[in-house]
Amino acid sequence: MRRILGTSRYLIVLAVLGSFISAAMLMVFGVLRALRMVLDLVHEPDLTDTGGKELLVEAVSLIDIFLLGTVLYIISAGLYQLFVDDALPLPGWLHIGTLDDLKAKLTGVIVVGLLVAFLGFVVEWKGTIEILAVGLGIAA
Repeated sequence: MRRILGTSRYLIVLAVLGSFISAAMLMVFGVLRALRMVLDLVHEPDLTDTGGKELLVEAVSLIDIFLLGTVLYIISAGLYQLFVDDALPLPGWLHIGTLDDLKAKLTGVIVVGLLVAFLGFVVEWKGTIEILAVGLGIAA
């Protein structure tokens, strides 16, 4: 039983691979979307205030994609570091020693992601009161 439990920690590699592949896909998608934004701006520039706001919303949405990719990468690296190899060469700020360390890192990135999402709501805001509900929900 000890041997089974000792080697079963490598099942976490499945979660590491899944979250790493998801992070990589989001990063590639984000880069492709950024290139599309540039091409659209060059080929059909909308230099009005509306065009600027639409571009800003797209840019905020793009940041959200990269942040989610970052969260998935942190999960991948943290799980690998916790369960498989604690000598994984990562930046000092990303060193994960316990599950609580991983939760703290994720919480910080999630808060930033929520703030970015709220910024997107603010940019698209039409002056209705629903922005208050969104802001209070994120603040909670």
